Order: sequence, then structure tokens, then C-alpha cells
Amino acid sequence: MILHILKYGMLALMALVLGIQTAQAQETGPPHRSLQGIIVEKAGSPAVKVPDGTVYQLNENRSLRHGHALPRIGEEVTVIIDSKTNAVLEMHPKGTEGNHRFLTGEIVSVGLRQGIITLKTSEGEQTFPLEKREMSASVRDGSTVQVELNEAGSVIDLQPTEHMQLKPDEKSTPINRSH
Repeated sequence: MILHILKYGMLALMALVLGIQTAQAQETGPPHRSLQGIIVEKAGSPAVKVPDGTVYQLNENRSLRHGHALPRIGEEVTVIIDSKTNAVLEMHPKGTEGNHRFLTGEIVSVGLRQGIITLKTSEGEQTFPLEKREMSASVRDGSTVQVELNEAGSVIDLQPTEHMQLKPDEKSTPINRSH
């Protein structure tokens, strides 16, 4: 009887531990996914279809900012997908590779309307264009952040290195106000 209880108790404990580990693995993941795809037309606009059948819309202006024209229908490309928003961050024609840089610095100012961010880095104050104009409320002037810069020198990702909390009575943050 005791052996029977121990056997089922161990089985239940293993299931619980494995379930917790699986849930933790699903909550975390890489911020970006790199996928191969083919340029297709969707609703009259260019898109990329990846091997699992998902179709992502493309933005011609973003390609131009990265220094290359939008590939033609049927061409193979590599797309970088934001894992949180499922948006195409960038696209490269097959055979070319993105060379990204990572910088850590303190935010001096953010101008969302102008689409720029100024950071104080080990190389001094530097200003960069922003690809996205939405940011977490925890990203504030004075925060230390790590930014990912694409080939054109635009910030395509920004992560706070330390999370700052809003005061309970604060309705907006400096990042949400234009400078």
C-alpha cells in the first residue's frame, strides 16, 4: 500500500515539475526570430510567406531605410520577426546578412514625434533614428537600456537593463511625451 502511494506520489510530483518547467519555457524566448521565406502578393501588397504557411506584410519604406529595394514576387528572403508583436522588423534578400550592433547607454531624451533617441554611451552622446515609436512605460529618461541597431544605424529594439516603476499617481512617462 505504501509502495503504491509513493509510486503515484512521485508520478504526480514529476508531472507538476515538468508542467512548471514547460510553462516557464513558454513564457521566455528569443526577442526575434529569423525565418526564410518567399515574396508573395497579398491583397495587392508585398508580403513574405514562411515555411509554416504564415504570411507577413512587408513595408517598402523599411526596406529602403535598410539600404535595399523590396525584392520581387518569388524571390527568397530572410525576415526578422519580433516575437512579441509578430511584426517584420527587417528583411534581407537571400545571400545577404544583417550586421547589427548592440549598445548600452543612458537615455538622455526620446523624441517619439521626431522618431529619435539620444543616449549617453561610453563613446559620448549619440542620437539614433527609431524604427518603432512605441515603447514600454518602464523606458524613461535616465534609464539604462540596451539598443539593437540595424545596418542603417536605426534602433530596431530597445530593452531596459533595469526596470523602473511608475509612481502610482503618474499617468504618463517622459518617454510618452515628445521632446
